[in-house]
Amino acid sequence: MHHIQSVVETLGTNGGFLDRPLTALEVTKVDERLQVDATNYLYSACVSIGDALQGIDKGLFTWSTVKLYYSTFYLLRCFLALSSRALVYDGTKPRALLVKVGETPIPFGGKSRGTHQTIINYFTKEFPHSPLLSQEIIDESPLTWLLHRREEANYSTSRFEDPRCPMYFSSIVKTGVRKSTTEYIADKTFLYAFDPAHAIVALPIEVLKTVLSHARINLGPNADGDAQRFFRSLFSDRAGPLTELIALLRIKP
Repeated sequence: MHHIQSVVETLGTNGGFLDRPLTALEVTKVDERLQVDATNYLYSACVSIGDALQGIDKGLFTWSTVKLYYSTFYLLRCFLALSSRALVYDGTKPRALLVKVGETPIPFGGKSRGTHQTIINYFTKEFPHSPLLSQEIIDESPLTWLLHRREEANYSTSRFEDPRCPMYFSSIVKTGVRKSTTEYIADKTFLYAFDPAHAIVALPIEVLKTVLSHARINLGPNADGDAQRFFRSLFSDRAGPLTELIALLRIKP
């Protein structure tokens, strides 16, 4: 269970937390646990990205698609948490929680399709002017475009298409994962993030960069020795470490 959900359920059994404004003491307790979740979301996102990049190199495009989507899902939850926002559940019904004195969790989600679309909708509502939402990808919101690629990979066929390379990976495979990733990390103008030939990797990397720019998160220096070694191994290929990604995460080389 997410730490935020656990503390919400504990508070809910002692005074109807979900139906009244937050007190100062509750804000401190809830936000503390929410920041633990934020670090965990970032960790999971980084594992997903690293695993996906290695998968692309091996021609495992279906699971790479799924993992790149999931990395973005975790990163959106992380960014919301860093901004003292969370999606919590009253039974099966989602509520949007702004961790601020006097705020009351409000029903959120409407007819959206489960937690994934709800998180995208929540981020879009709270941060409508984010550069991550500044353009579309083939007439779709970029986050929804990424969700649809994951749904195609998971649900649209009865067998994986591997080793056939989907069109949205072809330019990355042609250029190479190492060179492509280096260019996406260096990009400061969102040149690649909304280009359907690059977005499957470039967009998650832009979301990662957005999260890492937040003052409340710093994965690398806070990771223990085992985690540092794990990430150095994960962010590598046959030519050696993916140094730009390792530097981005502030992992010791």
